[in-house]
Amino acid sequence: MSGQEEITEGLNQPQTEAVTCPDGPVLVLAGAGSGKTRVLTCRVAHLLKTGRGTPQQILAVTFTNKAAGEMKSRIEKLTGIDPRAMQISTFHSFGARLLRTYGERINITRDFTIYDEDDSISLVKKCLVDLKIDSKAISPKTVRYRISNAKSAVISVAQYSKSAKTPLIEAVAKVYELYQQRLADSGALDFDDLLVGVVLLLRKDQTTREILQQRYSHILIDEFQDTNQAQYEIARTLARRHKNIFAVGDDDQSIYGWRGANIGNILNFEKDFPDCRVIFLEENYRSTQNILKAASTVIANNQLRNEKTLFSRGVPGEQLTLLISETASQEAEQIATMIENQVRTGRLHRDIAILYRTNAQSRILEESLRRRFIPYQIVGGLRFYLRKEIKDTLAYLKLLCNPKDDVSFRRVINCPKRGIGQSTITKLEMKAKQLRCSLAELITDKTNLEMLASAMAVRVEKFARLISFLGKKAKGMPLQPFFMLVAEKTGLLADLQSGNHAEAAANRIENIQELAAAAAEYQSDNSDATLGGFLEAISLYTEMDNYDRRQDAVTLMTVHAAKGLEFESVFISGLEEGLFPLARYLDNPHQLEEERRLMYVGMTRAKSKLTLSYALWRARFGGKMTMSSRFVDELPDELLDTIRPTTTSQRNRVNKNYFKEARYSSTDPYAAIRVGSIVYHPRWGEGKVVKRAGMGESTQFEVRFTYAGPKALVAKHAKLQLVR
Repeated sequence: MSGQEEITEGLNQPQTEAVTCPDGPVLVLAGAGSGKTRVLTCRVAHLLKTGRGTPQQILAVTFTNKAAGEMKSRIEKLTGIDPRAMQISTFHSFGARLLRTYGERINITRDFTIYDEDDSISLVKKCLVDLKIDSKAISPKTVRYRISNAKSAVISVAQYSKSAKTPLIEAVAKVYELYQQRLADSGALDFDDLLVGVVLLLRKDQTTREILQQRYSHILIDEFQDTNQAQYEIARTLARRHKNIFAVGDDDQSIYGWRGANIGNILNFEKDFPDCRVIFLEENYRSTQNILKAASTVIANNQLRNEKTLFSRGVPGEQLTLLISETASQEAEQIATMIENQVRTGRLHRDIAILYRTNAQSRILEESLRRRFIPYQIVGGLRFYLRKEIKDTLAYLKLLCNPKDDVSFRRVINCPKRGIGQSTITKLEMKAKQLRCSLAELITDKTNLEMLASAMAVRVEKFARLISFLGKKAKGMPLQPFFMLVAEKTGLLADLQSGNHAEAAANRIENIQELAAAAAEYQSDNSDATLGGFLEAISLYTEMDNYDRRQDAVTLMTVHAAKGLEFESVFISGLEEGLFPLARYLDNPHQLEEERRLMYVGMTRAKSKLTLSYALWRARFGGKMTMSSRFVDELPDELLDTIRPTTTSQRNRVNKNYFKEARYSSTDPYAAIRVGSIVYHPRWGEGKVVKRAGMGESTQFEVRFTYAGPKALVAKHAKLQLVR
């Protein structure tokens, strides 16, 4: 068998066409479970085997480090070529590498620190304080979210400020400007800057642009539906010379609009590349026919999509189970019972997943699993690198790498406690601003500390000597012992050991030891390993990079986190209107379509068994009655095996056109009162509409009043007045 035949062996006709098609722009519209990642991997191997591209000319990008690692491993097996010769990585890793090399051409230092989300929010909080903006009136997370979205769309500070037309946007614009200035002063970039920086580099520096356009003759992008404007501009610019862009994705699985992903990138690909070849992958290799038919029926209700006809050659499989429970607690107990029964008949715990829309839903599910001693793991909880003891250790290490990093300085100067309070830090900040230097640079000179009381100056000097000592040690020690030295000399270990809870302290110390072990592993895998290189590597980890499928435990995660995974049996819980889809999206058709795509993603994670569930009563915003999700009501009845509550309560179900009629009727006199509206009631005052169902005078509202709490009202009798 030739090398080429080996690459295409086992591929179906459309997959083979995609792998072997001629040069030029190619869009592969790959339905769920259709083998899109395999196609992209085989495409790279084909280019290498046929000599149409060298390893150095290949740029392949995906969205997680784990996916990039798996892609490298597969390509090496198919070609025997060392994948390190190719640029196969996430967009953010690729951006970091380019900016380390060429960033100085647009005034980005090679030694920049990468701020994670926690660091970024800390900096936003500091900006709010310095601008005298009340953080209670405008949440730091909201500000950070809006700045991130602006960057994803490649909107500069000047452009954002110019478009500010409301007090909120004006406030965000001010923070955005100061935030960017503080990042630059600290020699730091946030995640978004790793992409925006590359966009600016390609726009402003012709020499670099031409070098990179010449170098990368083949650009391949996985999960293309999840690209944001910055990522798309990078790919389109780099492909301009050779025009060999190979995009693989599924518009029906575009679920990250809330963090900047633009579904228009995949829907408009043919307009941007009018001579492109479009190939459909419609054969599903994952799910049974019944699961696939149900998911396809739901997603067919969306308007913004490319029409695809997914099919499976597998067995029809069993019906989907629809579990209706009286309460959320009963729902969790019944799910746990069903898991026990599945395991009893031979299914492994690791082949089962429980998916939900929001992380808050996991608690009650966990309690039911624990009561029955069912092993489980949560994906998307507190990530290892966000644990306090790890963040504290990393802050010291970041400061040693980059003395301009004021965020890390503020975190560690009094951690563990050294008697250096906020008033002292404020004085240091004022002095550093006056001298135009960083806080760490400031305290290296004793004369800069004369404004402090003598006892306080001694404490700060001692901290400065500690940082200087560790900085010298960093240059000659292997990473693992150096990490433990930092934990010891800074007092972090002693502080943990002195705590009242011995077991918790032991776990936290083990976490620091695990961090040091990770550094040792990094050093053994990289001959040119440095402390800065390790810090960059871990800053680009995602929550999925630590997910271990080998552990025999039921997996609990949000539907977003489940993207790209598959399980024999999947439970999707909490399918109630206002929860899935979320209430804040009910009156926005585009966001509602994304919620439906999310439902489609969740359903297509299941290979042989899919259970959908909702409760008739759930304690959200106080206790409340619920209505089944419109996504449940879009399912064909013949595909459902329904398990109803044992009491007299009946399923609250509506016809398939109910929501469309209720929300878009132009004759509805109450159409202006929507979810999210602020209304006034003559008895209970002002409140916010959190749920709406029905139309006309029979419209039912649930309003959360400021003082009276949640109330269920009927339009005909409520006498609600729209405030805004």
